[in-house]
Amino acid sequence: MMEVKIYIETTLCGPGIKDGWYAAAIEYMTGKGPAVLGIVGMEKETTYYRSVLLAAVKALERLRERCDVRIYTRCSFVKDMVEKGNLESWGRSGWVKPGGGEVANKELWQQLLRQLGYHRIEFCFSRHHGYKADLWSAIEKAKKEG
Repeated sequence: MMEVKIYIETTLCGPGIKDGWYAAAIEYMTGKGPAVLGIVGMEKETTYYRSVLLAAVKALERLRERCDVRIYTRCSFVKDMVEKGNLESWGRSGWVKPGGGEVANKELWQQLLRQLGYHRIEFCFSRHHGYKADLWSAIEKAKKEG
């Protein structure tokens, strides 16, 4: 199984609804050596958790075969929800939280759950990584062009 590393950055952090940018570097090996594919996106009126989920789902959608994936993010909430099995629990409960009410960002959690069923995915907490500056540069470039 191909090994892939995905590094995520967003312009948002903490609570609040704002326009937010996200970026991901997808690192993998080819027959010619290491390769990196980058993605950048923006969503108006979004949240930090949603922008992290968007980056993860969009990056995973780029993978063409089953992979062993490590996703590096500074968002411990998304990491913890996956590791604690909350996505599966939410799916069994009809995407309703234990206290009632629909799970926020349900469609993105559902997409991530489908990817978890296809790929072997591990989330890793990381504030610093080798692509941080490159991802911020990609976001700044996209802002200027967009």
